[in-house]
This record gives sequence, C-alpha cells and structure tokens, in this order.
Amino acid sequence: MIHSLVIGLTLSIASGSDFTSLVAAIGFHQLFEGLSLGIRIAGLPARSSEDGGHHVPFPRAILVVLFAITTPAGIVIGLLSFSASQHSGGTAHMKLIEGIMCAISAGMLVYAVCVEMLAGDFVLDPTLWRSGAMKQTLALGSLLVGAAAMSLLG
Repeated sequence: MIHSLVIGLTLSIASGSDFTSLVAAIGFHQLFEGLSLGIRIAGLPARSSEDGGHHVPFPRAILVVLFAITTPAGIVIGLLSFSASQHSGGTAHMKLIEGIMCAISAGMLVYAVCVEMLAGDFVLDPTLWRSGAMKQTLALGSLLVGAAAMSLLG
C-alpha cells in the first residue's frame, strides 16, 4: 500500500506528456496489482474465533478499502505538498522529485515482488514443492513469460 501511495505522489507531480503516459501505465499497473492483491486478500483466513484463534489482524474488507484509497490519498498529499513548487517555476526541481519518487516506487515494487510474492509462491508453497517437475517448470516458465511481457510494456 505504501507503493501505491508513492505512485499517487508521483502522479500528482507529473505534467504534460509525462502525465498522459504515466496515467496509462499506472492504470494498467493498478489493474494487475489489484487483481494480484485481490487474490491474496481473498486467500486470507476469515476472522473467527471458531478456528482456534488463528485470524488476520485486519478484516479483508478493510484491506480492500485501504488498497482502494492509497493511490488517491497519495495524489491528494502530493497536490497539497508540491503545488507551491509547481507554480513557482521549479521545473527542474519537480523533475528531480518525480525521478526520485519513481525510483522509490520501483524499488518498493521490486522488493515486494522478489521477497514477498515470489518467495511465497515458489519457496514457501508446499503445494508447488510436492508437484511434479512439469508443473514446476510450467510455473517458472509462466513467471518468465510474464516478466518478459512486463519488460516489453514498460
């Protein structure tokens, strides 16, 4: 969610043709990030006392709402924080801030994908361990095809 907040900050800084291309990229990105997180959130155990006290600290609905509002909240924070700089003619300064925000956002995304998602799917998932070599090869091949497709689109 912090990644989505930084994306909102970046979007609030962009202008002109950068804004148009960034909106298209973020729309595409948020669609697939929403699908991915939706699958993860739906897979969380339900909050109940009947399962021996094993529950998620936040109900699923709260996680969904938090994901839905983080990018717009980042845009509002960015507009409030950087509007004076945009109007004072600091174009080079704003480009530097936009570049830093994009770098932070990309770094957070790489960390989340490599450490949290890939480790959860390929290292910590006992179902994939027990499956045959063909299924494991298909999973890794799908990962590589997806990474290549995202590289071409990026």
